[in-house]
Amino acid sequence: MNNYTKPRNDGNIAFGFIILGIGVILLLRKIGLFIPDWVLSWPMILIAIGTFSIIKHEFKSFFGFIMLFIGTYFLLKREFDFDFGIGQYIWPIGLIILGIYLITQKNRENKVLEDIRKNWESQRKTTSSFSSGSKLEDAKIVEEGETKSSFHSSDSAGFTRTTGTSFADRLNIDAIFSGVNRKMMSKNFQGGKITAAFGGADLDLTQVDFEGVVTIQVDIIFGGVKMIVPPHWDIRTEVTNIAAGLEDKRFFRDGGVDPSKVVVLKGTILFGGLEIKSF
Repeated sequence: MNNYTKPRNDGNIAFGFIILGIGVILLLRKIGLFIPDWVLSWPMILIAIGTFSIIKHEFKSFFGFIMLFIGTYFLLKREFDFDFGIGQYIWPIGLIILGIYLITQKNRENKVLEDIRKNWESQRKTTSSFSSGSKLEDAKIVEEGETKSSFHSSDSAGFTRTTGTSFADRLNIDAIFSGVNRKMMSKNFQGGKITAAFGGADLDLTQVDFEGVVTIQVDIIFGGVKMIVPPHWDIRTEVTNIAAGLEDKRFFRDGGVDPSKVVVLKGTILFGGLEIKSF
């Protein structure tokens, strides 16, 4: 069965226009045309990142709007001395916004967890591989010999790391100013997406099974993603790298790759890294 789903390319188009614009500006400066210094200043980098993230996520990116706001504020303050009288309030406001985001993000994680739990219970009821007398259980995570709920969060120096096991067929990881450890257990894997911005994600796909072609959208900005996959999978990378690294450290078997299991990695890596490993 072919599970290939064509991903949206809006983010890649936006990123392409940003790179095109930078190239045009550098060319115009080289041939002697006047280009204001603020066009290539560090606040403009934040504005570009914010714009890219907003378009990529169809104007639903909290991170994108924050980057756009911060970049615009510091650009106006630096180049035009516009402060709007909020200079002394910028950090308290920023902390309040961050707190609201963390609260809403936690609620979203709880909703995802509830959906996974319901999906798992439904599978347990309809799968004959389990005995009729077995007790329904939530998805479990085993960490250091302890049994925990399917998603476990821990804080270290203000950095939140979420660890868990997912039985969902589609992957959905957002590691924004945080870390995520995820082990997928689906036997009908359909791909998904990973977003890591100023954070990291460790993804274990060794227990996953599927047939055909699946696509994983990987977008990394100032972050890192490590994927552990079976060595016989056919991994095809169609990722745009900008000041980034992509390493395939898998140990390949003598039999080569399985043509019936193809994973296509698409997306953009900006000032980050993607590492692919196998046991």
